[in-house]
Amino acid sequence: MSPRKPRKTFFPKTRLSELAGRPGGIPRDIAIEGAVAAIQELRGESDKMITLLIGAIDELVTGSKKGQMSEDDMIRVLKYADQIVTLSGTFGYQFLDVAVRSLCDVTDGLVRANLRDMAPIAVHVQSMRLLGPGANTLTPDQAGKVLNELAKILTHYKFGSLAVPDDAVDEATTAVAG
Repeated sequence: MSPRKPRKTFFPKTRLSELAGRPGGIPRDIAIEGAVAAIQELRGESDKMITLLIGAIDELVTGSKKGQMSEDDMIRVLKYADQIVTLSGTFGYQFLDVAVRSLCDVTDGLVRANLRDMAPIAVHVQSMRLLGPGANTLTPDQAGKVLNELAKILTHYKFGSLAVPDDAVDEATTAVAG
């Protein structure tokens, strides 16, 4: 059997491929520095939004009756928490990010199990206030203890975490300490 001849591959010319092939532009490192600086300019606005969203979740908790929350309020908690996750991840609030993801796991688990317990959500809100912007900065060890206690709530209810790997608390602690 004779070896196959290589086939010629032709790439169509597109406007994007022509633009990408042109010399010029700015170096990658400078572009990244500019992007990071642009994001950091939004930190103050983001911090205010995180604080408002934590407050909105707290209002849902304090407005609940007899230690129970409605499913609609729990869905609102998930909506607000999702926004906090986006902001905390973008602006490097690693401990807050883990706490809010844990809140999402607990709240989602409660909704799926048709449970209306307000207490685990309230504990998460208190923890988020400790770990959020404007709070007294906890040491990595202190923050790790808070996050480990939140993980016990998931264990108590037998809810798994879909978003946070089991070693996320250790990784967050190492990242901030290092």
